[in-house]
Amino acid sequence: MRHRLLMAIMCTALLMGVSIMPTAAQEPEPTEATVFDPACAVDLMKAYVSGWEYDHRTGGVIDVVAAAQVARNVYKAFVNVQVNCRDSLKDFKPMLLRSMHGDYPAEDVARMLGFVEEAVGTVDYNDCSYDVAVRYVQQVDWGDTTAIQVGRTISDIFRTVRAAIPGGECDGTFQIIQEMISQIDKVPPDSTLISNLYQVVGDATGGHYVSQDSCDYVLAKTFLDKVEWDGLSADQITQLVSDTFKITYHIGGDIDCNSDPALAITAMLLNDTYRFAPDASVIQNTYDAATGNVEVTPEATPIVN
Repeated sequence: MRHRLLMAIMCTALLMGVSIMPTAAQEPEPTEATVFDPACAVDLMKAYVSGWEYDHRTGGVIDVVAAAQVARNVYKAFVNVQVNCRDSLKDFKPMLLRSMHGDYPAEDVARMLGFVEEAVGTVDYNDCSYDVAVRYVQQVDWGDTTAIQVGRTISDIFRTVRAAIPGGECDGTFQIIQEMISQIDKVPPDSTLISNLYQVVGDATGGHYVSQDSCDYVLAKTFLDKVEWDGLSADQITQLVSDTFKITYHIGGDIDCNSDPALAITAMLLNDTYRFAPDASVIQNTYDAATGNVEVTPEATPIVN
């Protein structure tokens, strides 16, 4: 009996001893530091020089000595800041560099990439912000914009779109903005252009969601796809888009164009025209004539090439 009691006491003590032993401290998981890849600097340097060459050829010939100096300076600047190709902007950075055709200090170009990376952060390729920024970069003419201003403009575009659509695909408004930008050979480098366009469309439609199937969208898209945009400033572009949606939403609203003969005629004729002057009144005049109440004035005649 005593033997059993002694064994029980010893077992209890052993268990208690195990329970009060301190738990070993857990080592923190090692974090993977970003490893600089010199090949990244080479790839981004090539992207920049391909854009620089665009405006630095005379009769198709480039000064290879001057180009080599530019390339070397840009490469060294990228190496000094250890530019990163492993983030989610790795495809966007070369595209942005190729859009910059002017003469920029190499250090400013390197700072610009870092600024964009920090301001934009993680990018989902299916996000509207990425799609709008890509379309803008493909069409923009930076002119004498500084490299830092380029970075701020790109960052502003991402912020503008994310404020309206935090994630996911673009709504009808941003879709038509993208399509409209693609029609402009030289988009002005204005950091407020995208936000202003989104604002005026919202104001013109009373904040209603713009559906791709609605007549106001169909009429506006058809007209804007065929406008002669050459030489228009950012303010003129914004005003034209505002005028367009004010007219199309007033006459077409959210209904289908085929539900009203006058709208169907207007949509048909806009679609049959090759090119329009930047004057949205042609939409209103065409609709008024289609209703049988007003005749089209000569001033509203579209440009036909």
